[in-house]
Amino acid sequence: MGWNHEDWWPCWIGLVLFALISIAVHNGIPAAHFEPWTTNPFDSLHGYKNLGLLVLFPLQGLLIWLALWAVKAKAYTEFWKGYLVVYGTSFFSKWLAAQTSVKSASLGDSIWAILFGAVLRNAMAGSSQPDGRSKPLPPWLKVAQLTEMYIATSLVLLCIDFAVLKPLAPRALFVSWIDTPSLFVVVAIIGAIWLKIDFQTAIIMSGATFICGSSAAIALAASMGAGSKADLPIAIISVFTIPSIIALPYVAKAIKISPQVAGAWFGGCVDSTGAVIAAATIYGDNSAVETSAVVKMLQNILIGPISVGVAAVWTAREDRRMRQLHDSPKDDALWTKAEYKPVPYTKLLWSRFPKFVLGFILTAILFNTAVPSEDRASVNTFSFIVGEWFSTMSFVSIGLGLQFHELKREARMLLKLTTLYALAQLVDIFSTLGLAYIAFNLF
Repeated sequence: MGWNHEDWWPCWIGLVLFALISIAVHNGIPAAHFEPWTTNPFDSLHGYKNLGLLVLFPLQGLLIWLALWAVKAKAYTEFWKGYLVVYGTSFFSKWLAAQTSVKSASLGDSIWAILFGAVLRNAMAGSSQPDGRSKPLPPWLKVAQLTEMYIATSLVLLCIDFAVLKPLAPRALFVSWIDTPSLFVVVAIIGAIWLKIDFQTAIIMSGATFICGSSAAIALAASMGAGSKADLPIAIISVFTIPSIIALPYVAKAIKISPQVAGAWFGGCVDSTGAVIAAATIYGDNSAVETSAVVKMLQNILIGPISVGVAAVWTAREDRRMRQLHDSPKDDALWTKAEYKPVPYTKLLWSRFPKFVLGFILTAILFNTAVPSEDRASVNTFSFIVGEWFSTMSFVSIGLGLQFHELKREARMLLKLTTLYALAQLVDIFSTLGLAYIAFNLF
């Protein structure tokens, strides 16, 4: 059945969790999160709020297992062992990121999740196989390495509050939507032509830089059927976002721009929502935090239409190549016309269409119509926290796909991608600063 497909299950999981979160908030149940700690790690777990972690762990696991069971995924019966490792690694990543010194250094859980996942992957790999490749992950862990499902579910849980957007929407739209689509295309082309990066990876790197970090990277990769090509761009972004979080607030103060301009600047050019809020918090003004959040929320919305657009263009490109290959002179012994079965373009496009976009839209509609106005702020925060658990598990999964000896072989690609990221980020920083200044000083 169409609804019972791995592409749809992030929508179902996200919507079920959204409903449960709304009920929990309405009944006064707080969101479970780690409190900051300094010397004693167990201070982070003190208080009844963290009891929710005991519910979240089996609930998330049950919903993911149900999805794997429904689609009869390979080795789904061994999922719980792998899930324990992935969730446990996420748990310790978030726990460490809550330490006050670590937090002040902006070393978020995404960094630790990728690092711990990669260390675990390479420790388990052991000696290489005769052909020089590392041993694959055992099936019980591979079945829980669900990068795309985790990040898509986190996006479905990303609530958009129209009431919060409304006061700043025109100016925030100007900052977040004017340059993003055009620069995304231009930088992707530069990466492909000038740096000789394969076009799919260049698109993923550019989209991750200009739109919303790992979420955009995985969404774009899925829309082109290139999920494995998102790992390196995400790892690069996770590391190099840290200097932006730390430096931009001090630059904003040094050049004496207003808090709203600073907030719009952070929201438009820092890669992920959590990093944006961190940068605005370092800046130290509530209006900067609010403006940065609105700009980033509006920029997040672009993930949907841009992913759909990329899916449409890439599908048309592949369809055209297949037709050209079929029509070109060839040895009939190797290729017969009977072997070519053209698939309708609309069917190809629908197969690539990122289904989480529909879940994202439905969550936004339900959030703004079905959730009481007095509960929306709490539901938004609660949904974001739960979504971040899925996001952190996706970072662990990315780490589990990184093999150190293969990274050495890919040093040239790493250098190219880092160069493309640096170029894109510099362009983004200056263009967004200009747009933010125009939007909040001249309008």
